[in-house]
Amino acid sequence: MDIETLNIRPATFDDSEFVAKSVMAALGQDEVYATPLPKRTKAMIKRITSICQREDVLYSWKNTLIAEIEGKPVASLTAYNGTNYKEMRERTFALFDGPLDFDIDLMQDETHEGEYYLDSATVLPEYRNQGIGRKLLLAGIETGKKLSIPHVTLLVSPNNHKAKKLYRSLGFREAGEIYAFGENYQRMKLDTADPMRIDILTVLPEMLEGFLNCSILARAQKKGLVEIHVHNLRDWTLDKHKRVDDYPYGGCAGMVMQCEPIDRCIESLQREREYDEVIFTTPDGEKFDQPMANMFSMKKNIIILCGHFKGVDYRIREHLITKEVSIGDYVLTGGELAAAVMTDAIVRIIPGVIGDEQSALSDSFQDNLLAPPVYTRPADYKGWKVPDVLLSGHEKNIRNWELEQAIERTKRLRPDLLSD
Repeated sequence: MDIETLNIRPATFDDSEFVAKSVMAALGQDEVYATPLPKRTKAMIKRITSICQREDVLYSWKNTLIAEIEGKPVASLTAYNGTNYKEMRERTFALFDGPLDFDIDLMQDETHEGEYYLDSATVLPEYRNQGIGRKLLLAGIETGKKLSIPHVTLLVSPNNHKAKKLYRSLGFREAGEIYAFGENYQRMKLDTADPMRIDILTVLPEMLEGFLNCSILARAQKKGLVEIHVHNLRDWTLDKHKRVDDYPYGGCAGMVMQCEPIDRCIESLQREREYDEVIFTTPDGEKFDQPMANMFSMKKNIIILCGHFKGVDYRIREHLITKEVSIGDYVLTGGELAAAVMTDAIVRIIPGVIGDEQSALSDSFQDNLLAPPVYTRPADYKGWKVPDVLLSGHEKNIRNWELEQAIERTKRLRPDLLSD
């Protein structure tokens, strides 16, 4: 079967048995896919199927998405609005025959109002590790967004590092622990609100388009974690020749960016939404650093105005700009490169942008220390050997070595960071 023909659709009543098997498999009962089926398992599937055929229970076919290839169901995701969770849970477990394997009275709520809860996702064994589960999760997230539910949540075993890595790559973050089904689980949450938005104002949009549409920035936009819009200031001038600059008063050399195109563009954007910051890239601005990038990454909407020519009419800086930023003590042809640098630094630390968030959090400057040295295979190249501690497998010793190296490198290369 061709994985490229994968189709995700809402389940129907006729899918109830497949849904029942998926729910059982999600609870660790992979024997539901055995051939032949054990008699006891066959009876349990029949009983769970009768529950899944109902419309007022947690594991209803109506709460399920089916992934199919050439018409054959290969995976499912059961998810629902958490508003009526408690009453649906009581109704669901009351339908099970015999005692449960856990004390329901000790079980904490898996979800609650304001959440779209991804309860259980299962892929047939022969179709696992092909990206089908990821596509189902994305479809579930999209359903939560369409329902205008503020958060999408799920549970994961604390030791299931592979699953947690997948969920983080989709934008989920840890949100505490709960006790359910006789075990402790990690709660993970994704906000479905509109993503961060960055609007960049420039006279040279072509300088930015390639950079903003590849690598990490492209993936962040594709995931819906950030929107980046580039605006050509020449589109906002009333001059028939599309001029956005003029000679400076006082007879200085060079050209100055005019007020009107910038003002008209910013005013138009601010009519559509509120902006937390209107940033101007300029050599005489505040020095951009990691703490500033962290701060900007927590904003909702920001505008970055790229300086150009001799500069911008100072009245723009007096009346419209909220933050003036420099990426270093040198002069560039324009602020586009500075805007690109800032955008990359800001976006990469938004939760979910980098699959392993700890990678971003351990970068240089996050804690006023340079990063320690890093190595990869082979362990011995031309007699250049990887430090033994990194090959030891002793995590505590490795972390201590990394800290010692970070401090030593910072003292030697950037002592100014330690004095801040």
